[in-house]
Amino acid sequence: MSNQVDKLNGIALTSIETFNAKTDANIEKLNGKTFLGLTAGTWSDSGHNLTTGRSRAWAAGATRSSMIIGNGQNTSITTIEYYNGSANASVQAGKNPSQAWGTSNGGGVQTDCIKAGGFNSDASNASQDDSEVWNGSSWSNNTTVGYNWENGQGAGATSNAFTVWGGYTSQSGQSVVTAREWNGSSWSNDTAAPAPFYAGGSGADNNNSVIVNAGYYNDNATSASSSFSSADKCWYYNGSGWSNTSEGASSSGGVYSSFGGGVTFGQTFGSAGNTYLTGDSGATFSSGGSVSTGLGISSSNPYASGGATGGNRCGNSNVDGGTLGGDYAAAEGNNAGAILNFDR
Repeated sequence: MSNQVDKLNGIALTSIETFNAKTDANIEKLNGKTFLGLTAGTWSDSGHNLTTGRSRAWAAGATRSSMIIGNGQNTSITTIEYYNGSANASVQAGKNPSQAWGTSNGGGVQTDCIKAGGFNSDASNASQDDSEVWNGSSWSNNTTVGYNWENGQGAGATSNAFTVWGGYTSQSGQSVVTAREWNGSSWSNDTAAPAPFYAGGSGADNNNSVIVNAGYYNDNATSASSSFSSADKCWYYNGSGWSNTSEGASSSGGVYSSFGGGVTFGQTFGSAGNTYLTGDSGATFSSGGSVSTGLGISSSNPYASGGATGGNRCGNSNVDGGTLGGDYAAAEGNNAGAILNFDR
């Protein structure tokens, strides 16, 4: 019945047909764990919007009822917004970070998060080497990370345990395998990415339990590369090493939107109008619910929605997640403000 529990009180799950007369078909969660019997999922428009439509923004949060999203493009956006799941997102006036880069990586939760890297659209889109920490009231620790990158992969459940991998470096014209970890006071080297990640989707429980899916890079390379193509591998990081757990999901190139946990729940990601789900640790792929039916979002997921390359955002579960802004969300064109929900 469950993809996470083998036995209950010594009884194999294959021998248990119901809980209090309920079957897999009408039980969605047990203590937060998901069931194989869940549907592929459905998308819906939350009816809520960002105050400022934006794409290529960073975002962080463990649930879709407590999110932070910041910066991004529609020109260079300086503000941050809070989204609490019940109304439109609200700008946090006077709380702007000092840097307004696009495609930064973010991690943590609404009042304890970090953002790092990105590109500066006011400097010929040059890749950046900066990070800042948000404590719910102010920004601090404006610190260089150790390399320049944009659109890499980031993961962290808090602001003091956060790792970034890969990304594109405009200065060299390459995607890279560099990994740097923030411990709350300084940056240091971490386990390098197994391939030069760029424009993939990632989901994470924390920075030691991470899934990275698809993207636009040479997924056969093991070092920095100036070769780019649609990547279809799914990688899993367990805190000490990476493994290629599955592949062949989409061959779709850059991931438009992604959310979900690393080990605990699997991940949801999408591109070119399709939604895909992974199992635990990214070990399997399956098709998710339609992203276009009833939503008027044409043939694509929201492109470059908030935090698509960050590990904790719009929920750390692929049971109840969603997307913040991005291009084409709810047929709004570039730099949309729509907030979409995904439920299973």
